[in-house]
Amino acid sequence: MNGLRSLIAGGVIIVGGIIYAIGGMSHISVGSIGIEKHMSGEITEVPQGFHWTGWGVSVQEYPTYTQSLVLSSDKHEGGNSDQEWSVGTGDQQELPVNTNLTWKISTKNVANLYQSVGGKDISYIKNNIVKPTMKNVVNKITHKYSWNDIKGSKQADITEEINTALDKELAKQGIEVGTFGFTHVGSPAGMAQSQAQLATSELNVKKALADQEKAKIENQTKILNAEADAKSNKILSDSLTPELLKKMEMDARQKWGWVTVQGGTPLVQAK
Repeated sequence: MNGLRSLIAGGVIIVGGIIYAIGGMSHISVGSIGIEKHMSGEITEVPQGFHWTGWGVSVQEYPTYTQSLVLSSDKHEGGNSDQEWSVGTGDQQELPVNTNLTWKISTKNVANLYQSVGGKDISYIKNNIVKPTMKNVVNKITHKYSWNDIKGSKQADITEEINTALDKELAKQGIEVGTFGFTHVGSPAGMAQSQAQLATSELNVKKALADQEKAKIENQTKILNAEADAKSNKILSDSLTPELLKKMEMDARQKWGWVTVQGGTPLVQAK
């Protein structure tokens, strides 16, 4: 009996030890880095794989691979809603834009980033650090240029300037910038309406010109037809010589009786 009790007690200890060991393990996914926060307040970084952390330790995992921040009017690109946003310009205009930014968490000092966001996850970092920083930097730079510069020939230079500034600003937060780019730049609200009106006016002008050309062709056709009829009538009139008219009159008299011919048309009188 004592042997059985010892065996049961040993089994309980072993099972308890296994549960304790499993409960104190953490796993960091491939391509991520983990932050352990101990009850004492101590913070340590742990690489990918399984780790013994013990009880009373919280673990936050951060992916270190490239992330994308897409703000687009196309919900298939930017999410489930329209995320198009606007930037200000040096000539007091608001331009609707779609943008794309690639970024990732720097592995140099993830612990500082963890502390600065209060242990929040990657989604919090994206929406509360990366997005507002990007918008602030972009707006600061676009306010130095006209809307036509941003939409036109200087867009590449402006984009490069934004990339440089973003790299500097987000590095302060422990974030590395890949590339920033405009995927679409619209026109100011009033300008877009004016452009639509201009396009409509141009279509109306083209239609009016087409109608004029059609009427011109129709008139020319009528003139040509009238000239052809006049020419035909002249040819016919010139062919009616006095000799021909006399012959037509004689032929008609033989057939119908007393006939006179005027302008090539027999006039019949009853016999």
